[in-house]
Amino acid sequence: MTKRTFKNISLLIVFIVYIVLYKLFLFQNFMKYSEIINVSFLLIYVSSTIALLGIRKYKSSYNSKNIFRVTVFYIIMFFIIMYGLGFFVGFLKNAYSLSFLTMMDNIFCPIMVIILIETFRYVVIWANKDKKIWTVLFTILITVFEIAISIRTLQVQELRLLFGQFATIILPVTIKNAVLSYLCYHIGYRVPLFYRLLVDIYVFLVPIIPDVGDYIHSLILVSLPSLIYIAAFSIIDENNQEEQFIFSKETFSFWDIPIGLFVAVIAALVSGFFPLYMIGVGSDSMSPSINKGDAIILKKVHDEKLKKGDVIAYQKDKKIIVHRIVTVTEEENGITYVTKGDANNSKDPAIVKQKQVKGIVKIRIPYVAYPSIWLFEYFNERR
Repeated sequence: MTKRTFKNISLLIVFIVYIVLYKLFLFQNFMKYSEIINVSFLLIYVSSTIALLGIRKYKSSYNSKNIFRVTVFYIIMFFIIMYGLGFFVGFLKNAYSLSFLTMMDNIFCPIMVIILIETFRYVVIWANKDKKIWTVLFTILITVFEIAISIRTLQVQELRLLFGQFATIILPVTIKNAVLSYLCYHIGYRVPLFYRLLVDIYVFLVPIIPDVGDYIHSLILVSLPSLIYIAAFSIIDENNQEEQFIFSKETFSFWDIPIGLFVAVIAALVSGFFPLYMIGVGSDSMSPSINKGDAIILKKVHDEKLKKGDVIAYQKDKKIIVHRIVTVTEEENGITYVTKGDANNSKDPAIVKQKQVKGIVKIRIPYVAYPSIWLFEYFNERR
């Protein structure tokens, strides 16, 4: 074992021990001081890393300048899209105080963590550029650390909550760190640091936040680093081969257009952001008109008056039920509905209020949702 390998393994072990200690003891007992504890640890840890591995000087290159421009462009588009959507879905007032002293207090620890993490990323990657395995291992370690400080409790007891944490925290953090390590490996620390200081810190500084919902926000946070990676890869590959990147039949075809549009439409329908959205049916209570495993497209309803015979989706006890209206009653407090599944012998015992109705069924797509229904049932059975 070489000295450098021993140093790398030692750094990995120390960081892993701290993450475990943080989750099992420090956060539970010193939650109020958890941020400053992280900063203090990282300050000592990163300083020790520099002492052990040294720090290489980085010189700006053709690649870094072009990738920086691309990064700036995509970050600007990120904010334009986010706040453009806000004009359709509304805005939320920032929960953080925007007074100067409070704002400085709020952003001090996050900024310090970002600077220290990106310094650490740069030092360990550039000290081991001849061994890519260390880039992978330290990237995984940084990702686990960020997930650990972002998720207070992992919701493993309920599949829906676990999926929510995966989609809104784990996946975006993982993709972000993979892309930032790729950029750091090729062009140094400046672009990753610039990216994080803008994208991760803006939420503490702006007066209003677009109310796009967790899943749309997550989708944007996954797309942003992915697009930067694609652009950076093209620039690096072009420069390495000293030839212009040209679209050919192998890289782009006519069929990419409808496939891309199809994927975009499915993502939009599943997200629930638009007036029409898609859900899967998990039972045969509406058979034969709607069967288990079918996907249905709903149109959102607000104050519309529904009629007998309409098939609606309504929420009850955190579940979405898709049944047909058999009775409509107008009362002083509003309109209520009695529903029944086509395959059921009796009406539903609970009265459905207007505010419970999530949408009216417009289109049925047979069998499309069956894989997701099967996975849901499989994981529930194993709990």
